[in-house]
Amino acid sequence: MGKKKAEAEKKSVPVIVRLSKEEFEILEKRASTLGMNVSTFLRLLIRRGRIELDEREQKL
Repeated sequence: MGKKKAEAEKKSVPVIVRLSKEEFEILEKRASTLGMNVSTFLRLLIRRGRIELDEREQKL
């Protein structure tokens, strides 16, 4: 049998990301290079700690 996920890992949190057209094109290009769609690629980056969810808020 497969490993069961902890209850906390099963819950998803909606995240809204606002990007410029150029940023989206770069993100789309990098995601497609890895054979992923953009949303999966963003989830991977967030999960690995490469993107802080409140990164833009800290800059303001």
